[in-house]
Amino acid sequence: MDCELDASFRCATPVQLRFNDLDTLGHVNNSVYFQLFDLGKTDYFTRVNGAPLDWEQVPIMLVNVNCDFMAQTRYGEPLEVLTRLDRVGNTSITLMQALRNKDTSEVKCACRSVSAYLDLATLQPTPVPERWREALARFESGVK
Repeated sequence: MDCELDASFRCATPVQLRFNDLDTLGHVNNSVYFQLFDLGKTDYFTRVNGAPLDWEQVPIMLVNVNCDFMAQTRYGEPLEVLTRLDRVGNTSITLMQALRNKDTSEVKCACRSVSAYLDLATLQPTPVPERWREALARFESGVK
């Protein structure tokens, strides 16, 4: 997965590990990374919106996720999740994310996720609203 860490990541979310995030070998369990990426997505969409979201009014559903694990993550590391928009399709939003050590910039894991925008009445994919397209473009370009 190509996840270049550069200025294109406009959202950095600090995350803290918990004791129960570790496995018997003392490193972060693979399933925990998805929870950390969810924290990054929540922060990203809040920033795009400019305020906390009413998630009942933002009908997106994860339909695909791919992760590459590059390095072990251990308790006590200063971590952040980087999140950026990869693309907006007709009915989907694709995000790229990376978990990295804030001090060393070592990438621990990279993730690409696709979420479908849904019609709440039918639960079928529906086009991403223009207001979200505009908000995403504005945030990614750095325009306030």
